[in-house]
Amino acid sequence: MQELHGKNYIFRLLAQIFSVEPDLKLLHEVAKIDLPEKGNLEGVRQLVESVRSSKDSLETFQEELAIEFARLFIGPIKALSIPYASWHLSDSRQLMTDETVEVRQRYLDAGMVVRELYRVPDDHVAIELEFLSYLTAEMIEAHAVGNSKRIGELQKIQDDFVTEHMQKWIPGFVDSIDRSDIHPFYKGAALLLEEVIMSQELLPA
Repeated sequence: MQELHGKNYIFRLLAQIFSVEPDLKLLHEVAKIDLPEKGNLEGVRQLVESVRSSKDSLETFQEELAIEFARLFIGPIKALSIPYASWHLSDSRQLMTDETVEVRQRYLDAGMVVRELYRVPDDHVAIELEFLSYLTAEMIEAHAVGNSKRIGELQKIQDDFVTEHMQKWIPGFVDSIDRSDIHPFYKGAALLLEEVIMSQELLPA
């Protein structure tokens, strides 16, 4: 159960970081994360240390991150790092492809309601992370009532989504961030995303 709560926290944290520029509440939360002496999630360490290094000027730090978020994911003309799976998976670099429709169907089949439906393409990295969080939260509820069959079903949905979809495009997304001479905060976030999705660091063996 503790492992599931840990997974859910990381998924929700990453979803928030990649959906909108961090506010002061999030930065204070990140600064309070306990770092183990040893661990494989180097991205968490970089995130936390980047915030703690600016603890005496968090408002200025938050303003820097707002500018960096826009530069990376919105851009005055074009974003440096496109946060949509369809763009990375299509040869024509388009949004709202069949991949987007397939992702939406996965959400619907699992029972997740997308809050920004028809406003933000369903294959935005933050929404996909919210889907992983949703599935993990459902597993926590199933665990609470001892429904092992449901846990297995949800775990398979989550594992399939990661291996059949997210692992195909997250490396390209992370690489586009790494090439952008980015702020240490987003460098840590990108590394954490890669660690979680590609090595399945938080997924049970």
